Amino acid sequence: MSKYFLTLGFLLMLLSGCRGYQMEYGVVENGVAFYPLCERAKQRITDMQRISFELPLLFRQAPCRNWPDYSYNSRTDSLSVEVPGIIANESQMSVGSVYSMLFRAGHARTEYYLPPEVFFEDYKQYLSERSYISRLVTASWVDWQGGRCARFYSDSDTGLFLRRVLDYFCWESVSGSNFPIHIGASEKLPPGRAPTNLDKEFIEPVLASLQINPVPEQRLALWDNYRNDFCKELKGSYDNKTAMRRFRDNLNRQRAILFLRECGYQMPDPVGPRSWAEILRPNGQLIGRADGERTLRKVTHAQFAELEAKLMSLQLKRGERPEIRSSRLSRDGNVLVENYRATGSYAGEWYRVPPSYSEQNGVGIRNDPVLGRVIDVHLMDFPAGLRVVGE
Repeated sequence: MSKYFLTLGFLLMLLSGCRGYQMEYGVVENGVAFYPLCERAKQRITDMQRISFELPLLFRQAPCRNWPDYSYNSRTDSLSVEVPGIIANESQMSVGSVYSMLFRAGHARTEYYLPPEVFFEDYKQYLSERSYISRLVTASWVDWQGGRCARFYSDSDTGLFLRRVLDYFCWESVSGSNFPIHIGASEKLPPGRAPTNLDKEFIEPVLASLQINPVPEQRLALWDNYRNDFCKELKGSYDNKTAMRRFRDNLNRQRAILFLRECGYQMPDPVGPRSWAEILRPNGQLIGRADGERTLRKVTHAQFAELEAKLMSLQLKRGERPEIRSSRLSRDGNVLVENYRATGSYAGEWYRVPPSYSEQNGVGIRNDPVLGRVIDVHLMDFPAGLRVVGE
């Protein structure tokens, strides 16, 4: 307990700015510079090229701290502010932003290349897929004086605090840019703390004071070049059946096709299932039934034929079967034994699978002298060496 209070005291000193170390404000490194929020927030925010605005009252009243609580990135024309604090109980502690806001007005996310309606559905799907991190609560459209905003609210309960996140993506017709203006607000709530009305207290004051500036032609041309480079890279990735780093895609490459159509390419409709869950865990349970072996699953001949057809409908890529790794874990979750089995040549056709096309993952189809037609599966989240056969 004494160690806990010692750590808490140290962090309180850090947040209060009493340490000997001093932040280097105004120094630009990799396009990013930090400034004291307590000074910057009292004036109209004019650092960003595309927009200027006034910060909400909570940030304008923030005390001075030796802390990186106001930062601006000139390369992406983005800005973030935070009011730091400590949330702690007897066993856990969180240090950092209790209240924060994020402003993006330029090239920041690949989703920005999509038109508003398509962006809305794509981003809603993105948040829904991240439910293990943050739960999407509402997604809707909101009108404002300069145009229309897509509004997304999500939250997550860590047990120590409830984190609430509100994002507005707003399109306008003044700046010359097709990218939305992103205004985000978040807070961390300890147990018993009344929530802030993030719309009224954070977002609406910014929108009410928001001024849109025409983006310089050079900056617009630069963003167009970024988009063109992205489109070429994605088309090459699709054609060559390779993974595009940091691009979230579906098993049937539906998202890649969506973006490539927006890039101007004539693309076929997506074919096949969107996820491995649709194929191998159709009802939340592993397909088929086990028959004495953990990695052997038996299905009917009709189910096997359907499974094989679904696999072959995907954009598969010929490859070699990887080594199979199996682990035994202790009760506390530590790995006790890891076994690697070199598989050598594969007596059939082995394929790397979209969207990652990783050398470590894939599926194979072969004829076994005892089992008959076999589908071998080596994918994350599935048993190593999984085999599916038709009864």
